[in-house]
Amino acid sequence: MKNLLLTGLACASFALLSTEAFAHGGQYRGPGDTVPPPSGGGGGTTPGPGGPTTPGGGGPSTPGAGGPSTPSAGGPSTGGPSAGGGGGGGPTTGGGMQLGDDLTRWQFWWEFNKDPFIKLREAIHQGGVTTNSDDFFMGAGKVVESKNTMRPTDAQIMNEILPKLKQALDSTDQRDITSSCMVAMAKVGRDHEQFKILDVFKERLVSKDLEIRQTAAVAMGISQMTESVDDLIAIATDSPKGQKLTKRTEVDDQTRSFAAYGLGLVGFATSNVDVKKKVLDGLKGILSDKNISDRNIRVAAINAIGILQPTDDDAGRALLRESYDTLFKYWNRKVGPGEQLIQAHVPPAIAKLLKSCDDEKIRAEFTEEMLKTLKGKTKIKRSVDQVPMSAALALGQIGTVEDKAVSKGLLEYYKKGKNLQARYFCLIALGQIGGDENRDELLKVLQKGSKALIKPWAALSLGVLSFNRLENDLGVDAEVGLAMQKWLSKLKNPEALAALAIGLGLAKYEDAADELREMLEKQKNKDELAGYICIGLALMDDQRSTEPISRVVQASVRRPDRLRQAAIALGKLGDQRVAPMLADMLDDDSKNLARMSAIASALGFIGDTRTVSPLCKMLFDEGLGDLTRAFAAVALGGVADKEMLPWNSKIGINMNYRAAVETLTNQQSGILDIL
Repeated sequence: MKNLLLTGLACASFALLSTEAFAHGGQYRGPGDTVPPPSGGGGGTTPGPGGPTTPGGGGPSTPGAGGPSTPSAGGPSTGGPSAGGGGGGGPTTGGGMQLGDDLTRWQFWWEFNKDPFIKLREAIHQGGVTTNSDDFFMGAGKVVESKNTMRPTDAQIMNEILPKLKQALDSTDQRDITSSCMVAMAKVGRDHEQFKILDVFKERLVSKDLEIRQTAAVAMGISQMTESVDDLIAIATDSPKGQKLTKRTEVDDQTRSFAAYGLGLVGFATSNVDVKKKVLDGLKGILSDKNISDRNIRVAAINAIGILQPTDDDAGRALLRESYDTLFKYWNRKVGPGEQLIQAHVPPAIAKLLKSCDDEKIRAEFTEEMLKTLKGKTKIKRSVDQVPMSAALALGQIGTVEDKAVSKGLLEYYKKGKNLQARYFCLIALGQIGGDENRDELLKVLQKGSKALIKPWAALSLGVLSFNRLENDLGVDAEVGLAMQKWLSKLKNPEALAALAIGLGLAKYEDAADELREMLEKQKNKDELAGYICIGLALMDDQRSTEPISRVVQASVRRPDRLRQAAIALGKLGDQRVAPMLADMLDDDSKNLARMSAIASALGFIGDTRTVSPLCKMLFDEGLGDLTRAFAAVALGGVADKEMLPWNSKIGINMNYRAAVETLTNQQSGILDIL
């Protein structure tokens, strides 16, 4: 499903591919070559649905979006073009660059986890009341603070956006426009008086095009409509009903995987525990069925169970116990290295469940197991590196300041552990747990760690710790801010400086804003660094940066990575000029698809009501190319999105992206690659 591929990180193997070969939009959040080799039995070898530039489904048949091929292109960013074989690309939240073989860079974690920190749509929708607003005055001198001044109205969504997307969908067989319109309609998640959106999606489950089938299946889940559950279970389990829905003698593994993710999305959104239980029952069979050889389906089931969000009541706790037992049973299965990689998805999934509904007994048992896993002292020996990585990520979610054993275990592994990525994840976990002792240890790491490798992770971890401190109303930690700021003048490495910018932004250490603005002016031609400086300034809400960042946006017409970053930063700062500015840029039908990707993705994330009419006009302008029209649909879906965070962020956050499989993220067509 190359639709909406907002790819962000171009790996070296794809660095020389042309940026002109994009498919329609998407948002790659992580490295393509983290996808592991096949584990035997024929599972997981297909790269996903076909490229949108050639007819038919199947594997990618055109070279994907090649991310910028020059070293000046930005690294993983808050936006970036597609990279990878097979027609990927489109509006994204990651920047493309040559990565070589180093998959341990801090940017990868940031790109998969940034959404709850940036909260872009919340910022733009709460940008304050405009003086010509109907809500500006009510009564004698009574000023009203509108919270949704830039959000589209219900009438706009139901009378303009949704029917226009349906009209565009019915008037074309073009893959990019079809897929983009379906996902956009699913983001609205509501029926129109003249049609039901689930019926629209089900009609396309029978398409001969694999991408369109997959898109239709996951769109049913993105809609969050509970009426889709029975059909999604049928597709995910390849039942006779599922075969009838797809008009196939056997439902293909990729469509089954996307249906499983769709089930998790519905389970996440509903408050009905009976529906959540039905979803779990459908997914349990996938993990227990030993005849399934495709790793994608199992990984989908694990991650879908992980986002069920059990309610914090008796019924929810019963669901938690059953979900935990299902996942833990699979975790304890003795398997070879190939399936151990699938098992690595279990710890983060269980941790997500415990974040929704706590259970003291489960937490204690699971914590002990994860600490033993870090130490390599579990009863079942596992050889793959992704397992300790997942243990570290899980402990960061379930650990508390009071549980000293967890922080001690993480710190010990950071100092002595064999796997470098797991060591870095331990730093992040310490930042997530927080507390004065972890803060002090991270400050030591920042001070003593190597400039190019350790300091960036320490800065990011301190930023996360400081952000959570602010969320708990504990105020700005000036000591942490000053400790990071002092390295701005001492370091030359752009990656380290970019991490410091993000860390300072997360910490809201405004005393560093002047220095960061000065650095932005000096380093504006280094796209990755400039983009992250923009994001850092926006995170600290430095309103004085609005004009400098606006100038960066206007000067980045041919620099898509920097353009996306700066535009998102401007939206985060609440500048209401950014959306019309971007809409004007998108209207220029350019062959630079990376540029269109950057613009449309930023428009979608910002979600500004004023862009609805021009985007609808573009959607039907046959004088524009198909991809431009598809990008307009992508942006409309973002504007009308029922959720404040990207729909797939609930899957990607705190996931072990180093254990990726093709339908999860493969740099072009996975669940996390879709805008």
